[in-house]
Amino acid sequence: MSPGDRVRVRMLNPPGHNRAPVYVRGRTGTVVRSVGDGRFPDEAAAVGADARREEIVTVAFDGAELWGPDGGPHDRVHVDLFVSYLERA
Repeated sequence: MSPGDRVRVRMLNPPGHNRAPVYVRGRTGTVVRSVGDGRFPDEAAAVGADARREEIVTVAFDGAELWGPDGGPHDRVHVDLFVSYLERA
């Protein structure tokens, strides 16, 4: 995924650990930058150091996307997410 790409956070509710905040699941945002890669924590909890590494991107969400009419016109939230949590919007 590249800066400027529109993405939606997948609706994930797996058993165990997950680092996609509930308040962004199902929401659409824009990739701002690539952070690099990191050991995928959902796997690391089970297999430790052998867990795969995965790209992490920063996604920007408009306040209205997250909070509807309560979101201010200039509100913006940035969240670092593993790319497997995302799908193209």
